[in-house]
Amino acid sequence: MKKTIYISISLLFTLSSVGQIKNEEEQRDLAFNNSVNKWFTAWELVSKDIYKIDKVRPVDFVFFDDKYVYSTSNVTIEKGTIVKGHNLMELKLNWKKKLHDNQLTLPDKSVVQINLMSFASRTSDKNNESFLIMPLPDFWRKSGVTSDEFGTENLATGVFIHEFCHAQQMHSFGRKVTEYEKANNFGVVFSDDIVQYIFDKDSTYLKGFNKEVDLLYSSIQNNSVNKKSVKEGLALIKQRQKKYFKREYKDFNQLDDLFLTMEGLGQYSMYLWLTNPDGGNIKKEIAIQGVRRTRKWWSQDEGFSLFLILDKLSETKKWGKDMFGDKPENVTELIDGLVN
Repeated sequence: MKKTIYISISLLFTLSSVGQIKNEEEQRDLAFNNSVNKWFTAWELVSKDIYKIDKVRPVDFVFFDDKYVYSTSNVTIEKGTIVKGHNLMELKLNWKKKLHDNQLTLPDKSVVQINLMSFASRTSDKNNESFLIMPLPDFWRKSGVTSDEFGTENLATGVFIHEFCHAQQMHSFGRKVTEYEKANNFGVVFSDDIVQYIFDKDSTYLKGFNKEVDLLYSSIQNNSVNKKSVKEGLALIKQRQKKYFKREYKDFNQLDDLFLTMEGLGQYSMYLWLTNPDGGNIKKEIAIQGVRRTRKWWSQDEGFSLFLILDKLSETKKWGKDMFGDKPENVTELIDGLVN
């Protein structure tokens, strides 16, 4: 009798453990599905309703939590469990998942350790295919990252929109960046923050740069645009570039404009969703504060100010589509043409 009771209790605990594991698996899969649905819906809103773009270029996705990686890439997950997942507009996607053991193989075959990272990149220099990697919201929460202005879920959605902008520009901006990277060796990691990496210890440079940024943001206070301040801000940018981007840094003249446009558009696109009544539905002043956050990254912060100015000078539908065209656009040139 006692033996029967022991066996019954043991079986009960075993079944309970299996049930808990299955329940945890289902919760993770549900969290993945809910997040991806929100991110894809957010992009569709920005793309179709605001930029008037009805199609997406193919992208492989790599999303992860602290245990599993969910991906559409056969390089990232060669053999895994097929899971239900969402399509993005007309882009049909096949999703799989597997345990990641704190390490990921990306679609470009590089291997990275799991950490709080979000970026888009070209899959190969030989084509314009791209991939996007980022953590699911629960990973952000466990890492202690959130936004006081709009919370973790909206922050993650905004980051997805930012990075997906880059993923949709690999055939133009991405290709151009690769050309500059191959032609130069600046002694630091080549990224959209390369100007900052080179000059962040130069107090004179930093003082001048901060003056530019403050002037540009001040030009769009009170829901209007002060063209005089905008002209002064653009003049300061040109002066800085002429003074510092010489000799081994001569290509920074083009790279600075390139990254201000790329990063600015990413931040602005995040802002568009956050402030849209069908998106984050957040007040513009609060959204601007949240998007700027720590103001740590130069190209993002100044680039965002430039797109807020462009937004005031011209309807987004008139230039938004061109930002994803075959030729890289230049936000400072667009603004200059509207104020002069």
